[in-house]
Amino acid sequence: MRLDLDEQDEDVQINLTPMLDMVFNLLLFFLAATTFAKEEVELNMRLPPAKSGTPQEPKKQFVINLLADGRLTVDGRVLTMEALRQKLSALGQRDSNQSVLVRGDQQAQFGLGVQVLDACRLAKLAKVDFAAKPVDKQ
Repeated sequence: MRLDLDEQDEDVQINLTPMLDMVFNLLLFFLAATTFAKEEVELNMRLPPAKSGTPQEPKKQFVINLLADGRLTVDGRVLTMEALRQKLSALGQRDSNQSVLVRGDQQAQFGLGVQVLDACRLAKLAKVDFAAKPVDKQ
């Protein structure tokens, strides 16, 4: 038995179809994963009840959470009051019509809420709403 190593097929090609399929699937996955908007949710927060007020339609708001233990969170990150002031100042410089939603726990300190409202006013953000749990009007 003899092997001819001198003769090689010139028509040998690599099939790229599986690789292109995988790249396309990864592209679709990353596009889909980044476009799903996650609504700001703080699960262990108990909002205070309110009979007055009107529900707001969903829109892009800057959400600040005031927790019962005195912490401030924005987008799931704990912030100091100074860091919040800087963030609000930058937000106010970009868009003074930006809406801010303050969500405070029932046990949150009133003084902390006033400080957040003051920081919003200093940043020239006029559209500040406070979240509450709706109660049936009877």
